Amino acid sequence: MAFIEHVHIHASNPGKTIDFFKAFFGARVIKELENLGRKITILSIGDKSNLSILHIPPAVENPAPENASIDHIGIAVENIEDLVRRLKEEGYRFPVDLTRSVSGAKIAFCLGPDNVYLELIDRT
Repeated sequence: MAFIEHVHIHASNPGKTIDFFKAFFGARVIKELENLGRKITILSIGDKSNLSILHIPPAVENPAPENASIDHIGIAVENIEDLVRRLKEEGYRFPVDLTRSVSGAKIAFCLGPDNVYLELIDRT
C-alpha cells in the first residue's frame, strides 16, 4: 500500500518553523541529521506523517522556485475554530478563512512560516 511518507519544506528560520508545527499541530522532533551537507530536522505529526525541515542559511536565498510544485500541505485537525483563533492571535494570515468544503468539512487556509500554505481540515 502506498502513502506519502513525508513532505520536505525549506525554512529560513528553522527554529521558528519547528516551534510553529510543535505549538499548533503537536509535532515532535524525531531526528536531526545532515544529508549532502544540509542540516535537516524531521518532525512527526500524528501517526504516519513526517515533515522534513531543510535549514536554509540566512545568507542563502531560498532555492525553491517561486512557482514550486507543492501548492499546500493539508493537515487534519480537531477543534479548528480554536486553532484558527490561536493562529490569528500569533499574527498568521488566512487567505481563505474558516468555511465549509463541498464535502462538508470545516476548512481554512493559513500562511505559516516562510509562507508555507497550509490547509486545515476538521472532519469532525
